Amino acid sequence: MPRIKLYIACSLDGYIAREDGSIDWLTKYDNNPETDYGYSEFYASVGTVLMGRKTYEQVLGFGNWPYAEKKTYVFTGQKEPLRLEKNVEFVSGNVGEFARRLKENADEDIWLVGGSQLIKMFLEEDLVQDMIVFIVPIILGGGIPLFDRIGKEIKLRMTNSERYESGLVRVEYQV
Repeated sequence: MPRIKLYIACSLDGYIAREDGSIDWLTKYDNNPETDYGYSEFYASVGTVLMGRKTYEQVLGFGNWPYAEKKTYVFTGQKEPLRLEKNVEFVSGNVGEFARRLKENADEDIWLVGGSQLIKMFLEEDLVQDMIVFIVPIILGGGIPLFDRIGKEIKLRMTNSERYESGLVRVEYQV
């Protein structure tokens, strides 16, 4: 059975972006000649990508659409059209119902990219099975939290951790 996996980076104080959505503090870790932090292997293991509208708009700002060969669902409540990229479908309505139906019909794992509000909904609905969180050695002091008032306790079991020369730490959990 495919698994829904959260794969994301956050600051040491738990933020995935600055208040304005900027992730400029992450660019130092992008094109690292030493490692891609397991991204290529992870990306090859997923068949579907899920993200919220704000995350989608942010990724569009990076230039070429990086997920063209994966089916991507963008969750949005907005009616005005967003720029449509290859293999992208916009979804509204009940997140839990959609995700459960998607998982039942998927052959490969599903990547929950973000953002914070979508992660919250998925955790509230018990839809995430695995979390791969990269802790970046920076304290932002504020911003968009990775886990924004989920409102319930969620027990995790650490399955792996890895420290990189850059100071980044990868921690893997099973929910």
